Amino acid sequence: MGKRALVIFCVIVAIFLSFQDLHSEETQGSLAGHTIKVDGSIGDWTGTAPAKPNTAVVDKGEYIWKDETGDDTGNGKYTYPTNKAFAKGADLLEFRVTWDGQNVYFLIKRARPGDWWVPYCLIGIDQDGARGVKKGAQILTQGDINSLEADSGAFGELKVMPALACEYVIGIAKTYNGKIWDADGKLVAKSTGEQTDTKGFMIKDSNWSAIEIAIPQSIIGNPAGKTWRFIVATGVEEDGRLREIYKEATEWHGGGGEDTTADDGTDPDFYDLAGSDKATQESELGSYNAASPAGDTNGFAVIKRSHLTVNFSAMKLASAE
Repeated sequence: MGKRALVIFCVIVAIFLSFQDLHSEETQGSLAGHTIKVDGSIGDWTGTAPAKPNTAVVDKGEYIWKDETGDDTGNGKYTYPTNKAFAKGADLLEFRVTWDGQNVYFLIKRARPGDWWVPYCLIGIDQDGARGVKKGAQILTQGDINSLEADSGAFGELKVMPALACEYVIGIAKTYNGKIWDADGKLVAKSTGEQTDTKGFMIKDSNWSAIEIAIPQSIIGNPAGKTWRFIVATGVEEDGRLREIYKEATEWHGGGGEDTTADDGTDPDFYDLAGSDKATQESELGSYNAASPAGDTNGFAVIKRSHLTVNFSAMKLASAE
């Protein structure tokens, strides 16, 4: 082999190895993706979840995080409302991501609750990593604390560290019902099952315990060739927002927090997080300052490690039908 041929060969090998090294924090491989029909049937999610809890794989065009069961304890002390309808519904089991040329798709699986009641699911999307922090993007997502209107925020008393600041925050409350806010907390899309819904933003639950979501790239951007980080949290739903956690559990509210009344405190209203083990998520959900005034974002719990990293292939995909 001549010198020139040897150099070319070495360059090819280096390029190949560099692509092999492209991986997320949880799993190797980039995500080429495929189209999902959001119809309540999850049979078109064909990837095989990893066998080990708190790990992820990329399989059949899907990023799949398998969450540990029974870790739905919030700060380690959270319990569900005593009404059996809410039992275990916020225990996250799987989070999946895929995409095509038109949409980004999510599948969220949770433990089946005691009765028909779709838990609240929050997805924060950090699209630029530590390269930029936008105003308001660290709060997931508080809105106007005085209104408690579902359109203005999730009111979950949760924020992320600056390096995880999110360009978009998605709140999924129940069948067909979801909101998307931008980095400044402005509502940019909604789905309520009405004619005023944002075109293409679709949500459908399957037998209480799984939710499919389609979000047009015209809303949140094209992920091709990029790495996005996701913060995924689950709680119990009430009127399109999160149900408060009280100090003592009641029929309609969980226990283990700091609130003794219906007023918002600073304890987060989330039971489970993706991207970390039980000890880590309990530490992060317990990092709030109970002495801070209700709604004081300086006292909110801070997420630092509980997130998922997904690499999207630069491959150009055909648009969804």
